[in-house]
Amino acid sequence: MKLLKLCYRYIERSNFGYDFGGYRDGILSLRQNLSNTKQLVLINDSVWFPISSETDWLDDVDTLGVDFAGAGSNYGIPRVEPTTFRDLTFNYRTDHKNFHYCSFALSCGENILRHPGFLQFWQHFPLSSKKKRTVRHGEIGLTSWVLKHGFTHGETLGVANLRQYLDALDDGRLLEVASQVIVPEDRRMKRVKDNLRPQMERLSRDDLTNFILTATARQGASYALAYFSIFELGYPFLKKSPLWLDLETSDISLRILEKVDTPAAREALEEAKLLKLRA
Repeated sequence: MKLLKLCYRYIERSNFGYDFGGYRDGILSLRQNLSNTKQLVLINDSVWFPISSETDWLDDVDTLGVDFAGAGSNYGIPRVEPTTFRDLTFNYRTDHKNFHYCSFALSCGENILRHPGFLQFWQHFPLSSKKKRTVRHGEIGLTSWVLKHGFTHGETLGVANLRQYLDALDDGRLLEVASQVIVPEDRRMKRVKDNLRPQMERLSRDDLTNFILTATARQGASYALAYFSIFELGYPFLKKSPLWLDLETSDISLRILEKVDTPAAREALEEAKLLKLRA
């Protein structure tokens, strides 16, 4: 009831089509208002947000000053085999066929909302119960539409500047960041981390940095960089799925929430403990 008092419109629907199914129905319900809307923000419940009080994501979006903004992106860093992480050449680009801004937090500005093709994108969006299909048509498809039409775009996490961020850390902090990398779904990357763990303190800065970059490229910044982004950049998002995908990443996520220790993080911590018990 508290939420309803703050809502302009509330829609109850079948849980079909993942987040983009909900986004689609919500946007289509606003079709008469889009041309008069200055900003549309899409956020789903796959993250805890905002767990950090250091930054305001909407302010960060305004600072970017772009038509389309995400909290993070995937496929901007070239992917290499985990065992050859030392050979990674960092070169952030947005022209990979699978490049996309992550759907857990997106902002669309008025230039996009006034474009007739935006509504058409959602009218023709194919709903599916298959996650890969939804990602292909949703996150990748929407990002491709934005790039194709020449809209300005960017992300608040700043993955393009990741190497500079890491280079600015002292040796101890870089080692700590590497040890807290989250790789819940990439088994080969996880094996590399497991093999490196006993010798991590002896790795060079270049090796540690390339390990972090490779994990980020393969797993995605919103997962792999959680510890770094929250405590170094004040990033306000933490993905929920590591709580049930992997024991080590579950423990890292719990430690993050305990260390953040804001009212929102404490509430998220209680939910996280329950998610871990049910895993």
